[in-house]
Amino acid sequence: MDSKRLALLLALTALLYTTAITAMPASHVASCCTQVSNKVSKKLLKNVKRFEIQDNQSCDIKAVILHKGSLKLCVDSNNKHLKRWMSRSSKKLLSRA
Repeated sequence: MDSKRLALLLALTALLYTTAITAMPASHVASCCTQVSNKVSKKLLKNVKRFEIQDNQSCDIKAVILHKGSLKLCVDSNNKHLKRWMSRSSKKLLSRA
């Protein structure tokens, strides 16, 4: 009888723990790039509204996240073309924000 109560208590605890994690606000959940593209076109970069740098402290890989409307694209942070674009565009994109 006691083992049934213990099992029920453990099951309820697990359920409450799972519910608490799924109910956590999105601001507390990290959204990380898991794959990156090595290629990025000039046409795409012209339409980027903003970008952010994903470091490997909070996520597994380093990446640059390009925001184009509601679309988010993950690009390798070592891409030479992207680095050049970021250095040229950072002031322009910051002034739009």
